[in-house]
Amino acid sequence: MEKDPLYIQLYDHYKELISSGVLRPESKLPSIRQCASERMISKTTVEGAYLQLVAEGYVTSRPGSGFYVSSLDYEDITIPKESSYLEVYEKSKVIYDFASANVDYKTFNFSLWSKYIKHALRSEKRLISYGEPQGEYDLRVAISSYIEESREVLCSPHQVVIGAGIQSLLHILCSLIKHREKVAFINGSFNQGGAIFEDRGFETKIFNSIDENLNDLVEENVKIIYTSPSHTTPWGDVMPINTRLKLLNFAKQQDALIIEDDYDSEFRYYGRPVPSLQGLDGGEKVIYMGTFSKLLLPSLRISFMVLPIELLDLYKSKADLYNQTASKMEQIALCNFIKDGHLRRQIKKSRKFYMTKSRLLCNCINDVFKDKATASPGAGGFLIEMEVKKELLKKDFMKVCKEKGILIKDFYFKSGRENPCILLSCSGVTSEAFYPAMKFLKEIIFIK
Repeated sequence: MEKDPLYIQLYDHYKELISSGVLRPESKLPSIRQCASERMISKTTVEGAYLQLVAEGYVTSRPGSGFYVSSLDYEDITIPKESSYLEVYEKSKVIYDFASANVDYKTFNFSLWSKYIKHALRSEKRLISYGEPQGEYDLRVAISSYIEESREVLCSPHQVVIGAGIQSLLHILCSLIKHREKVAFINGSFNQGGAIFEDRGFETKIFNSIDENLNDLVEENVKIIYTSPSHTTPWGDVMPINTRLKLLNFAKQQDALIIEDDYDSEFRYYGRPVPSLQGLDGGEKVIYMGTFSKLLLPSLRISFMVLPIELLDLYKSKADLYNQTASKMEQIALCNFIKDGHLRRQIKKSRKFYMTKSRLLCNCINDVFKDKATASPGAGGFLIEMEVKKELLKKDFMKVCKEKGILIKDFYFKSGRENPCILLSCSGVTSEAFYPAMKFLKEIIFIK
């Protein structure tokens, strides 16, 4: 193992003498010349060690006099034993992960993406500076063009804000809408998003459903509505057009804002994706949010939001206060990837792949469980609903599954059904592992 430089060794020597009390306060260190002569090292080395001791406060330098040990109150400091603050956490080994938001590696062309990354690396002049706080302009142009064509979102590149994930964008958004204090999450909760709002002082309210007249929202004096109209349930149900129009009318009448989280909207297996709520509104009261995590890779932390005109001036006045969190290099690569038409090809490929994969998992469940369970795929997305014909307690079942190494997305009872339902994501487990995984799950459920 390579030794530390001589000046560091000398620094450590005196630091130990001072910390242990061998050298008392006000003790004078040997002069630089004397120390160098005694140890047969250069004066530059000694000077480097002494100056480091001065910088950290162990000694003080008195011009014309020398270096003196500082007065340190070590008696007032209690250093805890290692065992009192270091704990060993054993993470349960996961064998089959049907809960994660991972993507299947077979859907992504890594060699193609690496070419765009390498091309971005050749943009030397762009890479030596920090990225634009709002995101690279050419990427914002590409995004605004893409979502206008595919999702009927009405916006200009100046309304698009890029960030590393939805949560980072919500932090920015919270500072723009802080005078609206209550957030309603429609059709269930978004835990990560809810945590952001709560940490920033907002009151959150979960509505699993809303009445036809939206009276609940009026009574609660809701001013921010967080919803996913193109994915109101995990299995891909769409918000009816009548409800969409009522929400938009509510926002205008109550001076409220709607946050449209359009996750997984591209993964509709039957028919084309439903037009965005933002497009219906004309961009007046809707904040549109999207991400490339599922379309490409979760590790590619690039998401975006489209601000309505009423928030744009306020954002512009604060934009320079927010550092860009997404990699500039990856933004450049993604921009060219979209321009060359690869995003559309990626969506088409992924949609077909996951439709086939979700059906395969359903067939596997029905084959393994026989008459003890039935499974059905959603209209879009990555989730499979499995109805199990046995009484199960959610807390106990989820705990046992985790201990055994198989993770489940969710467990619930649906209205009108006697049996519990288990929600499984097909994206994070390979197709080859479906059969052994389902046999394993069957043993957990039906064998005590």
